[in-house]
Amino acid sequence: MSSNNYEKKVYIYDGSYQGLMTALYLAFKQREAPIKILSQTDFRDDLFYQTKTIITDIDKAAFFSEQIKNHISVQALNNIFHAYLSETEKLELYIFRYLFMGFKVGEKVDQYLTKNYVRQVQDLAHKVRHESHRLKGLIRLQEAAGGKYYAAVEPDYKTLVLLAPHFKNRFSTMNWIIHDLKREEAVIYSAEDKEWLLIDLEKDFKPELSQKETEVQDLWRAFFSAVSIKNRRNRKVQQQFMPQKYWKHLIERPGSSQNHRLE
Repeated sequence: MSSNNYEKKVYIYDGSYQGLMTALYLAFKQREAPIKILSQTDFRDDLFYQTKTIITDIDKAAFFSEQIKNHISVQALNNIFHAYLSETEKLELYIFRYLFMGFKVGEKVDQYLTKNYVRQVQDLAHKVRHESHRLKGLIRLQEAAGGKYYAAVEPDYKTLVLLAPHFKNRFSTMNWIIHDLKREEAVIYSAEDKEWLLIDLEKDFKPELSQKETEVQDLWRAFFSAVSIKNRRNRKVQQQFMPQKYWKHLIERPGSSQNHRLE
């Protein structure tokens, strides 16, 4: 790829995964090594390099994904998708360099741990997968008035798209919403259509709970408090398995509304 300074460019894409894949496809096809790859929201005017605005092309993104699977590995494709969900600064360049190495060495790319960009992609992907796995066991769907179910979360990473298939399989006969308050977006699932959709949803949205749900929550908190043995509480171990940042949206833990104090 060309390394002449005057040819170095800043790629600007729309922030979507398909947009990033389009940008990467064009970089490899045109044999360019962008000095930066930034989403539109992260871009600031740069007087030193040319800018190139990338128009998202779903077909190009899909084609490039197939090239990664065929010439590197399915695991590599999973790694870059999960790393993308971390929303970490400079992740696009880490992914670009990871793929550049991958197209050279194939599926062995993940063995090149002496390369910082390989470690970064693997580490970010691992963190996203780990949080997704943890949230699958911590999310509590609550029955709202009208029969729909709702849960609020504030994950470190953009994990809704990883959570949705799990909850679709587990609660396929229920209509539910999982709401990421931090990013003001939600996954909404229709039991009739058997499909889920990622939508924008303001942070202040909070459905009214059904009377049955309120009663069940009160009973659960009373039970949880009653069976708790004060002398055997181990906050350090508790936080190790369930970090305190997740307690806010649990029915039985401090931070939930109408909760019994456990201290």
